[in-house]
Amino acid sequence: MKWSTVAADWPAFIESIMSTWPELDQETVEDMEGDRRAFRAHVMEMTDEDAETVDEQIREWLEAGVPLDAMMDETRDDKQIAESGRYIPAGEDVYSDDAAFGDDDIPDRPMGRS
Repeated sequence: MKWSTVAADWPAFIESIMSTWPELDQETVEDMEGDRRAFRAHVMEMTDEDAETVDEQIREWLEAGVPLDAMMDETRDDKQIAESGRYIPAGEDVYSDDAAFGDDDIPDRPMGRS
């Protein structure tokens, strides 16, 4: 994942950041609004780690990908819905009834009966 992804959707990543670096001040992290330099400086200050170590930690965190809680955050709903359109085959009407696939009008058989 790229930092631009994190910065663009900063509030959705706060929980993941706080679970990775629990010693950070959550209010301070929230106020950074995706500023990587400010985030790096805060991590260095709160963990007493050098710049190289903190850069490596951030790189590893970014390599892990978008956390599920960030992906499912309600602030991303509109974007997720819009992106889901690319999985619909060309020419398919998204509002059509799925009866063409078979069993929409056939009731389920009771269990244990053939």
